[in-house]
Amino acid sequence: MAELERKDYQIWGEERKEALKRSKEIIECWGIKMPLVEPQVLDLRLGNFYKVGLIEYWIANNEKEGYCGKFLFVFDHQTCPYHHHNFKHETFFILKGKVKMIIDGKETIKKEGDVLTMGQVTDHSFTGIGPALLLEISKPCQPNDNIFENKKIGENGIL
Repeated sequence: MAELERKDYQIWGEERKEALKRSKEIIECWGIKMPLVEPQVLDLRLGNFYKVGLIEYWIANNEKEGYCGKFLFVFDHQTCPYHHHNFKHETFFILKGKVKMIIDGKETIKKEGDVLTMGQVTDHSFTGIGPALLLEISKPCQPNDNIFENKKIGENGIL
């Protein structure tokens, strides 16, 4: 999905600046250099970023070549909400921290160094147990391929 199509699902202004400052301090403490891209600070229009949201650093989303790569950052107790993709197949690598993942209704804890493959149409969410940074490698992101359980996100839960 193009960044322009996601602008309505981000936070802006002082709240955005503060979230980026806080996340940057944590990432710098870990000794990680992030790519020079404009992060997407997503609250998914739910209005409670530190509870439901995440920060995404897109490295690539190449539909022609068939791949996407991005870093996903969540604060402690922050959740990327329960959803699935009809097209996208993802592999997550937990770079820093720990996350509680809910996959098809079952809870698992993933920590630094763990790899998790998420097949198409697999319902999933993740929540930071402390701050966490994940690397996502996947098929390209496409419009209308994020189907959320929470129907307040997107149009009828589709983003």
